[in-house]
Amino acid sequence: MKSTRIPNEMESRAAEALGDLLHQVSSIKTRDITFQPASRKSDIVANIDVLGHRHKLVCNVADGQPDDVRRALQKLRTCAASKKDDATTVLIAPYLSPQDREMCSKNRVGFVDMQGNARLMVDEVFIGKRSVKSVSGPGENARIHA
Repeated sequence: MKSTRIPNEMESRAAEALGDLLHQVSSIKTRDITFQPASRKSDIVANIDVLGHRHKLVCNVADGQPDDVRRALQKLRTCAASKKDDATTVLIAPYLSPQDREMCSKNRVGFVDMQGNARLMVDEVFIGKRSVKSVSGPGENARIHA
């Protein structure tokens, strides 16, 4: 991962979670993941190839608290208003509640959380991943569609 600034711990974990998700899909090749300068509206940008076409993921990191999630979504909406056709907005957080995930979907923002949940539409590729915690302990049931 390239860096244009030194990320905080949560941003580092967010970039790692994004990279791990992207590496699970054979039709996506990650070119680089960079941390944006503090003056930018986004925290992380991932340049990827999807089925041979270049694409950009413009990502913001939230701590998972409802107010921070709303702020991050607002920044991403601002980015989306001026984004190029090859850019997809993504929210990354340690955990996103079902309500937060629904808010992302309604705003056409992809999401990745560090609990194993993800929803991302890039060109013809859809990634849907859901973590299901069991009552007896932390278990994971994940599916990836590509």
